[in-house]
Amino acid sequence: MTREKKWTLAVLAAFAGVSFVGTAYAAEQTSNEQGDAHALADTVVTAQRREKRDLDTPATTTIIMAKEIEKAGYRNVFEAIDQQIGSTSTSYGDAGQDFGLAAGRITLRGYDRGTLVMVNGVPMNLKNYPSTENIPASMVERIEIVNGAASTLYGAEAMGGVVNIILKQPKPEESEFQLSQTVGNYFKKSEATYTGDRIIVDVSREWSKDLPHSNGFGIDKISWVDWWVGKGKKSRVGVIAQLTDELSLNYNYMEGDITRGGVQYKKSGNSLVPTGTKYNYRYNDLRHTASLVYQGKDNGIHAVLGYNYRKVDGFDYLANKKTDGNATMDGQILDVQKTWKMGNGSMVLGYSYKREAIDKPAKKRTAVRTGNSLYASYSKQFTPQFNFTLGLRGEFINDPEEDQRVLMPQFQTEYKFDRNTAWYINIGKAFQMPTVDDSFSYKNFNPTGLKPESGWTYETGVKIRRGNDTWKAAVYHMDMKNKIGWRLDTATNQHYAVNTGQFRNTGIELEYAKRFNDTWSLTLGGSVSNPEIQNPNGTNKAWIQDAARLQGLVRLDYQMAKWQGNLNLKYLGDREYIAQSFGAAQDVPDKIQLNMNLIYTAGKDDVVSLGIYNLLNRENYSNRYGNLDLGRNFRLTYTHAF
Repeated sequence: MTREKKWTLAVLAAFAGVSFVGTAYAAEQTSNEQGDAHALADTVVTAQRREKRDLDTPATTTIIMAKEIEKAGYRNVFEAIDQQIGSTSTSYGDAGQDFGLAAGRITLRGYDRGTLVMVNGVPMNLKNYPSTENIPASMVERIEIVNGAASTLYGAEAMGGVVNIILKQPKPEESEFQLSQTVGNYFKKSEATYTGDRIIVDVSREWSKDLPHSNGFGIDKISWVDWWVGKGKKSRVGVIAQLTDELSLNYNYMEGDITRGGVQYKKSGNSLVPTGTKYNYRYNDLRHTASLVYQGKDNGIHAVLGYNYRKVDGFDYLANKKTDGNATMDGQILDVQKTWKMGNGSMVLGYSYKREAIDKPAKKRTAVRTGNSLYASYSKQFTPQFNFTLGLRGEFINDPEEDQRVLMPQFQTEYKFDRNTAWYINIGKAFQMPTVDDSFSYKNFNPTGLKPESGWTYETGVKIRRGNDTWKAAVYHMDMKNKIGWRLDTATNQHYAVNTGQFRNTGIELEYAKRFNDTWSLTLGGSVSNPEIQNPNGTNKAWIQDAARLQGLVRLDYQMAKWQGNLNLKYLGDREYIAQSFGAAQDVPDKIQLNMNLIYTAGKDDVVSLGIYNLLNRENYSNRYGNLDLGRNFRLTYTHAF
């Protein structure tokens, strides 16, 4: 037996031992409290812009509550989303790491750069890249993931799905101050959080260790560039203010620094030799997100005014100049909707204004895109069993390249066999513009510009709850055209954006959750799909695999008195083929990520948690280019409340 296997078995035995010890304590959480938490977790707002039970929502939805984020030991919001079925996210390192605009991003149902990420309904996407970097996990109340085209309700960029990160709100007559310190073999973090009856303030600083080798490098590996990552740091500030009973203000700030470099090799016989090409970059990443959210208690009006800013400042130490990809980006949104109850039905009517701008110093060019849209969603309960929803959105986009007028419909039906058994159908159109800087960034390669991406998703599924058991199953087909991707210009060695062709994906997603008792619960999930791209310029127009085809999920949760525990396994298999100029052409290796988290509540004011990640110490590829997750690593956190 190898040392790694022995170590892993020892950890699993320790987990079981802690579980056994925990049974010696009396349960401290009443069944009423558990019922209240379960009722809250059953509510979905994002899928139809109205509050509904998950079982009454005609879409594939996943809800991640704050308690689940804590219990699973998710290192950040990105990882919480990535560990769910349907996500095949791209990252340039561990848990969503990015380097400037080499951006880690959420990918739902295999459609890269096609997920809309929001915070309290405010879009976070800039340059079509969804990001969660400046959102502290400790400030999240819940995360709602809706798979499938959602452009009818939320506009462009929701091709594969939409993620809405809903932040906590202050609670009247509650006041607490928390200090938290995390240490680990690759990471440390200090965090302070104040919660008052009208305000929440979170301040944190984190540091990451340097990595001499950060990718799968070798003659038989995907990458022949031996990359290293230097020490990094990130500072965050988050503020949530309840200005009135109906009006809240949210603000998040992040600034991060990291360095990255490497040496390029080429194949010579049966070995690799340096080509003489080296890399050495520094990236500074500055982000601001702010929103003003109005939720009328009696008038059915919901309004959001949001601002999103990001500045990427990279420096090339070898060329002794700033990198050409540097950019300052910002976006604004105003969204107002009103909901009416109409007998056995309801109507949502809304208006959105969006503006996105980019300034690229190296190009000495700026671009601005604005959009106005009207949307409506009417839901009618024809019988106690049958519900029908019709959605419609008109998008009017003023673009530097070519203005667009788009109409996006959506049809949803749900049939209830009983209160806890539902069958639904969800058909929707999706639409996405090229990046706002396409009008000048790729003009040499695309003289007529890039075409917008658009297409349909067809989905049907069932949701069943029987006592403590929950089943979900969905079958879907995506059919999109003008998928945007990247190609290499060999003359200049520069990558440029192109419409790579038609995208399609047919798949099935399954999930089963079982709560055995107040102590143990189990979640199993799986997905089989076939994400493909067809190159319209190819001689035979063959379909080429574009993402992982297989996914698996096993999650085991334990809670008893002072102890909580979680084992979480996510599997990606049958991944796509990759052939790089400097690398061995092959399929991306399967990914098996096994994490464990233990929480001990020493008293009402003291909590200790231990997270151990990549228990199997696998060489897990975080993307198709050879970047790796960390090897086995741990984080030990102590939190004290005053």
